[in-house]
Amino acid sequence: MTIDTAINSRLGPSAAAALVRTLPPRRLRQVARRLAHGYGHRSRGRICDCIRHNQATVRDLPSDHPTVDGAVVEVLVNAALSFVDLYGAVAHGRQAVIAACQIDEQARHLADKCLSAGRGLVLVGLHMVGFELLVLRLGLMGYDIQALSDPRPSGSHRKENAVRRRFGLLTTPISRAAVAEAETRLDRNGVVLTGIDIPTDHGEHLPFFGRTARLPTLHAELAIRHGSPVYLVVPQREGDNRYRVQSGQLFNTQAGESTPARVRELTLAVLSAAEEHIANRPGHWKMLRPMWNGRQILDQ
Repeated sequence: MTIDTAINSRLGPSAAAALVRTLPPRRLRQVARRLAHGYGHRSRGRICDCIRHNQATVRDLPSDHPTVDGAVVEVLVNAALSFVDLYGAVAHGRQAVIAACQIDEQARHLADKCLSAGRGLVLVGLHMVGFELLVLRLGLMGYDIQALSDPRPSGSHRKENAVRRRFGLLTTPISRAAVAEAETRLDRNGVVLTGIDIPTDHGEHLPFFGRTARLPTLHAELAIRHGSPVYLVVPQREGDNRYRVQSGQLFNTQAGESTPARVRELTLAVLSAAEEHIANRPGHWKMLRPMWNGRQILDQ
């Protein structure tokens, strides 16, 4: 089994869960940094190639630029440390998750204000470091919440979905039934959560960092049909086992037909805000899939 295969299988999360019960946190972070540095410097595996391709595009640099070499290692180190933080918190239970991921009062107040209008709320996020910890934290906030996840989850994602369920978060891979359930939840003033930066065969071809990527629009379709606000929330890593979510961008909608033009307009507005977050901290964007022209990388 290669490192690439292990990362995408159930073995990755299972190994992390075992290690946090075995090694002291400081030692575990040292191991995580060493492994990430070694893999990033020596490997030309699929995951490293995906990160290189994504980081070169975001930074507007050639893929063989020295800065991109460093960016690959930076992403791997940050991803590894966030993995340690996630499973360290999971091992110690709900209070540890709450302590590790602080949500500012203003952010919570804005979400509650949206729900007071009675039209539900569509929360959207980016795969920045801390995203999985944020998802668990949102599940502990008392909302009637449903997470829409990858329709074809890898072994590691299935393991992460199982952890989400343990923490009380309903997670449903995207399907007709899952979307119908999300529609019902918004009708009863609940919350639907999904990521917006995952390349998908079921998405639309949209501009993202000056190039065309196939990205999801489901969040915009749901929001428009129900008149629900779209709220972009992004975690920021402040140190070992410390993440903070500040008040993010809010996009209001008017209930009506989710025409292609309206869906595209809303999706592009949210993506524009997403670009700012990623551009400000590109080394924290742990997108391990190819965002642009990905088939060439996946077929290697």
